Amino acid sequence: MRKNFYIKWEKKKNSIIVTAGILLLIMIAVFCFQIVKKAIIESEQERLESLAKVNAQSLEASIEAKADMIEVAFSGNMDDEMEIQQEMIKVEEKGEYIPLEKLQEQQEWQEQICNKASKRAGEVVVGPIRKSAQGYYSLFMTKAIYMNEKLTGYVQIEYNLDELYEQEPALSSLQLANEGYCVVKNVDGITIMPSNGNQVREEFRINTEEGNGCVIARSYVAEMGTLKETKRMVAYETITVEEEKLVIYIVNDYDQMIQPIERIALYFCVLGIVILLWLGYFVYKITAQKKEEAQLLRELEHEKELNRANDALKKQENLMEKYNHSKTMEVLTGAIAHEFNNLMTPIMLYADLMEENEIVSNQMEEEIRELKSTAQRCEELAHQLLSYSRQGRAEKVLTEYNATFAIREAVNIIQKLVPSNVQLKTNICKTSYYLKGQVGSLNQILLNLTTNAIHAMKEGGILMIQFGLSTEDNNVVRLIVEDTGTGIPYEIQRNVFHPFFSTKPAGEGTGIGLTVVNRLTQEHGGSIRAKSEEGKGTRFILDFPRVNNS
Repeated sequence: MRKNFYIKWEKKKNSIIVTAGILLLIMIAVFCFQIVKKAIIESEQERLESLAKVNAQSLEASIEAKADMIEVAFSGNMDDEMEIQQEMIKVEEKGEYIPLEKLQEQQEWQEQICNKASKRAGEVVVGPIRKSAQGYYSLFMTKAIYMNEKLTGYVQIEYNLDELYEQEPALSSLQLANEGYCVVKNVDGITIMPSNGNQVREEFRINTEEGNGCVIARSYVAEMGTLKETKRMVAYETITVEEEKLVIYIVNDYDQMIQPIERIALYFCVLGIVILLWLGYFVYKITAQKKEEAQLLRELEHEKELNRANDALKKQENLMEKYNHSKTMEVLTGAIAHEFNNLMTPIMLYADLMEENEIVSNQMEEEIRELKSTAQRCEELAHQLLSYSRQGRAEKVLTEYNATFAIREAVNIIQKLVPSNVQLKTNICKTSYYLKGQVGSLNQILLNLTTNAIHAMKEGGILMIQFGLSTEDNNVVRLIVEDTGTGIPYEIQRNVFHPFFSTKPAGEGTGIGLTVVNRLTQEHGGSIRAKSEEGKGTRFILDFPRVNNS
């Protein structure tokens, strides 16, 4: 029992160790993946932040260059409007000259910007950014114009921001993997550069008031009337143009950026699974080989045990012959002495009655004396027979023997004795259990019990023999003999082990079979009990203390 428990525990422990090892490997793999993923993300964030800063500086420098060019072109006093128009042509941008007398005819924002330019003589006012009727956004630059040192009007140049975006290689020609791009928005989140690109359809919200940086944000793109959510890595940098604030965004696809590391992780997972399967197969082959070796050792041990059992059987045969002869003589002598003594009792009684009768005594004194003398000699002979039955028993030789083997040998004999109308069923354990007693006793016990069972099933039935370890005590071996015969009436069940008590008709039984079974069971230190129900059958249960033979 302890060995089986140890084997089960070893298997369970090995399973726990393997499972824990696999979980540990998975945790290590996940941990390494997270570290590598974090390193890649941080590296990409630094790169995008650097690109956003460079692009912001490039755009800011370009706007300042445009303002400087206007300031140079329209500095000093102008001779006339013709000169102003010629300089505007040199600037190569859309613009107009607004005389003072026509200022009030302009839009309110233009009037405000011109008034601001008049207060900053010689400087170019940059801004505002406004959307044109054609849908693109323009950046306006305004400068006050003087003729003969007198303010005569204002030059307002309009820069198309889409064209400015295309002129800036750092913006329009930015080479980013994973479908990355650069876009410029105002503080309200409206895309102003480029206004006609596909990127304008993608919307994301980032709080730029806390400064510049790089974040992972969710963006939304309208497709077929529904919003598609994606993950983007966005680096942003803010520049200030007069009162206008522009935010340069470098946008990259987060999922595509992570995809290579995830693919590598998948490859490693597949490789790990293959390695684990190979290790599992290797462990399985080793385990199978060990099982084969253990099975071979068990077979060799079983063969040795059979050889020892055969040797012991040969030694036991002589003892069994002596024992059986002794038992037969003991039973026969005891039965004869008992019956002889019973027959002599009435003879002695009538002899005493005849002696007490004076008439008979006087007439047959010598015959009565001879009768009593003969009866006394018969009584002495009966006592001698009883003395022989008690003292003439064979010497008890108690040895430790393989009870499982003995039961199987007895079953082999019983199979030949069972009539055709009786079905024999057996459940004999394979484990060898040892008992201490007279060799051959267990065979005689089983033969007596099965003989009684067969006799109780004259009309046929089932004979069941079971032998193995008791389910109640691991130190007890149990033998069960059960039949489906006529059964024993309840009122006489307590007498079945009494000598010469029999339920069989006169002339069919001596009444000493179960007595012998009971005595042989007690010689083994065991116990026997019977359970019977009239008309349904009888069950004998014998418990023997086992001997730990190692």
